[in-house]
Amino acid sequence: MANTLTSMIISPQSMGLNLQSPSGGPSTTTTSTLLHGVPNFQVQHDYVPVMSSKRIATWRYLQRMYQGGMVLYNTAMLSESELRRSYPTDDKIQRRTLNYFLLGTSLAPVLEIPNITDMLKALVVVVQEYEFFASESKSKMMFLRATSRKALSLDGKATEETGEYTLLEVRQVPFSLDYVITFSSLCDTIAQVYEKITSEERFWTLTCTEMFQKIDLRFKKIMMSACKELETMARDTLADELNAIDPLSAFTQRDDGDM
Repeated sequence: MANTLTSMIISPQSMGLNLQSPSGGPSTTTTSTLLHGVPNFQVQHDYVPVMSSKRIATWRYLQRMYQGGMVLYNTAMLSESELRRSYPTDDKIQRRTLNYFLLGTSLAPVLEIPNITDMLKALVVVVQEYEFFASESKSKMMFLRATSRKALSLDGKATEETGEYTLLEVRQVPFSLDYVITFSSLCDTIAQVYEKITSEERFWTLTCTEMFQKIDLRFKKIMMSACKELETMARDTLADELNAIDPLSAFTQRDDGDM
């Protein structure tokens, strides 16, 4: 069931997109992407708009899901209270919430960059710095404790060792963040990023397409993690409902698992 739901979330058909050529066969863009990873020079004009449309639909759907009261692909309704129960306020969730908060607040200024190419360059920096920040929890906590004694390297540039970032806005938050609200806001911000990227007609060069793919890959990791968690919540909700109807089914499922 998990694989089915995930494929529905990221498949073009589930988003109302038709990636077939007029003759009925697969589109050149899709075929090129599958074979080479990076679309070739002739077809990349279509690649970024099509992929962005899929991502916008998915991120907007995730945003609505985390606002609560929606049915996850006709399987189970997840209320806002159920979402919050699934994310306990432990240190792990708090760190992840802080990461998402900092990413969202760092993306907002980038959206104000008028030139799309310059915006893509800034986005690459933001997502790379975010990935380093999120993976180095110890360095992150050292940075938060030592913000008052930052040091620059000899050439005046920020370095990873000093805990400084060029575009990722790292700050202390004097209060606890709500994971559900924070992630819903991040979904909205990332959707706006894709909308801004495709806000104007342009020819996508190979360099810009590769920058887009780097950004999209890092956003996709966050998206897939959220999709898997929603699928787990939906399965648990369905199991609880079935057990409420037939309490003996819980023992039957347990016995089947032991076998």
